[in-house]
Amino acid sequence: MSRVSRSPSFVAASLGLIATAALVAGCGLFSNPSAPTASASITSVAKSGGPTASTATPAPSPDLTITPLPNAVRSIVLIAAVGETGPATPSGLAWQGVQDAAHRLGAESSLVAPKSMAELTAAVPKAADDGATIVVTVGPEAAQAVLAATAGHPSTQFLELDQTIPDGAPTNVHGLVFDEAEAGYLAGVVAASLTANNSIAMVGNTKTDVRTANYAAGIRSGAAYQNPAIAVTVAYAGRTDDPQKGRAAAAGLIESKVDVIVAMPDLSGIGAMREACARKAQLIALDTDASLIVSDVRPCLVVSVLKRYDVAIQDTILRYASGEATPRIAMNDVASGGVALSEFDALVPSGLADQLANVEAAMRSGPPRPTPGSTPTPEPAISPTSEP
Repeated sequence: MSRVSRSPSFVAASLGLIATAALVAGCGLFSNPSAPTASASITSVAKSGGPTASTATPAPSPDLTITPLPNAVRSIVLIAAVGETGPATPSGLAWQGVQDAAHRLGAESSLVAPKSMAELTAAVPKAADDGATIVVTVGPEAAQAVLAATAGHPSTQFLELDQTIPDGAPTNVHGLVFDEAEAGYLAGVVAASLTANNSIAMVGNTKTDVRTANYAAGIRSGAAYQNPAIAVTVAYAGRTDDPQKGRAAAAGLIESKVDVIVAMPDLSGIGAMREACARKAQLIALDTDASLIVSDVRPCLVVSVLKRYDVAIQDTILRYASGEATPRIAMNDVASGGVALSEFDALVPSGLADQLANVEAAMRSGPPRPTPGSTPTPEPAISPTSEP
């Protein structure tokens, strides 16, 4: 076994297996800088009766030649998900991407951190009313507020991270999504290389949850590529916000001899991670770096498969400024730099890093990924279940 510390590399599948996983793909990006921290130039301002706002007006990068661009970007506003401002969270990573893009364009950047859904709903039209060129939101909570705000602000570009856009939506609304099947594939290859019992599993949300289905398809394909004898089970917590249901799902899996568990960083997934760690199973996290979000599971965490929100939003903003057409749904994947492995947090089999580098090359040369399906209607809570 060897300890691997490196910039991200990606697992590639045989073309047939990757194509299978991609049928339900979400999206992603690639790269692995250290976790972002707030810029020293940001001043926090508490607005009476409203959300907290931070503003930065960075000087142009010294190596950037400021020339007129087809689309002038003067102001970028990021509206964080409710209660989510930590540097390793999706909103924190998106804020780093917004600042980086603003710095390169000589634009003003502002962060609004709503504390409730009411504040979030009010912040979207206010940002447009105040003249923002681009308004960025994170996750599905802001979707309705964005659609309501577009009619009166046709010149404002609305970028929704991790959210698909419905057919018929205004042309100034864009969804930035990630190829979750590719991310799952990476997790599946790593998990299959770690298990001593030939049995790995994922704790997901519900059987109709698109994100769970995307990740599960990729995990199955990645595990099969690594070792066709590996058994892959998916257990369902039934909802995203119940740590105890996540714990129960993980406990059942480990009792059935699963020794590597893959989980998402919602509340149910965090419960699953903690239960798995308490029972000495190995962990692979999805979406964000679990070593920064759930530090108490570090002893069991092997690696996190990241959605690079910072890379996705910076790239989209810069492309818009340069005059490139922004698609209704922009899919970010391994090839574009939006799905990345963190550094490994534990010992892994020797040779795995070289194998991942080879598969990364195959993923980058693979076919384009399809647009993900629409987000399903949430289900009522159900008891944890599993299926092979």
